[in-house]
Amino acid sequence: MAHRHPMKLNAEHVTHSEARRLLRAELANCGECRVVLDRSALRDLEPDGVFDSLLHGFLGKRSEQWRTRHSRYPVTLYGLAPPPEAQFLNLPTQEVARLCVIEGRAGDRFDTGAALRELRTLSDGDRALVLGDVVDGILEDEG
Repeated sequence: MAHRHPMKLNAEHVTHSEARRLLRAELANCGECRVVLDRSALRDLEPDGVFDSLLHGFLGKRSEQWRTRHSRYPVTLYGLAPPPEAQFLNLPTQEVARLCVIEGRAGDRFDTGAALRELRTLSDGDRALVLGDVVDGILEDEG
């Protein structure tokens, strides 16, 4: 992992540098970097950590996509999701999405505390499924 992936990334809500590196590695299709950075994200479940930053990016992108002019806050991400979209998420991701709260008058603040606690209780495999869904959701229109 001695190289860089100098791609433009529009994930404005993803602020942690290592989380941004993970997204760039995914866009560059760099398996070696992705393995190392995935491991780091799966271990760092602290507030303001790698996984939390990715959750914020996922919430930001999806809430912008799924909100309607009738959306009222606070709301969980799962509650905001159109049913067909929610069904595309793996079951562990659906559970985490039920715990991610979108707040603020404009729906621009995110509470991921309960979701991070839930992630700590998941098996490594389930946590990896959530990470995959989150990364895919952030990068859906990138590249």
